[in-house]
This record gives sequence, C-alpha cells and structure tokens, in this order.
Amino acid sequence: MKAKYTEGYVYPLKIPQENLKDLEKIVQRLNCSKADAIRDAIRHYAEYLEGLEVINLRNIPEDRAKKEIQAYLKEKDRVTADRISDDLRLDLSLVNKILLDLWQEGEVEPVE
Repeated sequence: MKAKYTEGYVYPLKIPQENLKDLEKIVQRLNCSKADAIRDAIRHYAEYLEGLEVINLRNIPEDRAKKEIQAYLKEKDRVTADRISDDLRLDLSLVNKILLDLWQEGEVEPVE
C-alpha cells in the first residue's frame, strides 16, 4: 500500500512561550497533534471570518444623517438601531444619538 501525499506548504513557525502553553492545553484536551490543532484553529478562524461582514461607514454631517434616518424610518414599521446603522452605513453611536433625539421630539417610539 502506498502512502497518500497531500499537497500543501510547510510554514516555519515560531510560537511565543505563552501561546505554546495554550497549544499544549489544546493538544491534551483534544488528544491531537500540535499540527492538527494548528490546522483546526486555522479552519475554525476561516469559518468564523466567512460570517463576518465588513461595512465601510460613511462620514456625513449629523443633520444629513438625521434626514436619511427619518426617510428610512418612513419605510419601516419596526427596525433596530444596528439595522439602521448597517443599511445606511452610519456609525452606530451616531444612529443611537439621532434616535434618542427623534424619540425626545416625539417622532419615534422605543419598542420593548
């Protein structure tokens, strides 16, 4: 029987002492090799990153952001601040500030 060879790349890797201790814990708990633990960590991190979405926020004046939020809210019955932030590509803290202003002005109501 011939041994199977999987094509890949061998990376020279220096692991700092504190990470080496963590690696040892992982190897002991998962009962696997260091190489397998590192490969699994890479695979896990890659899967984690697939679910992340990066949004390039716009830097616009507060009054313009407020108008955009007001127009956005007219199209929605119910929406969260983080959804507004994502959809309009505005900083969440700015959205929260504007929503608070709109609430104080009686234009929106918080939902519990």
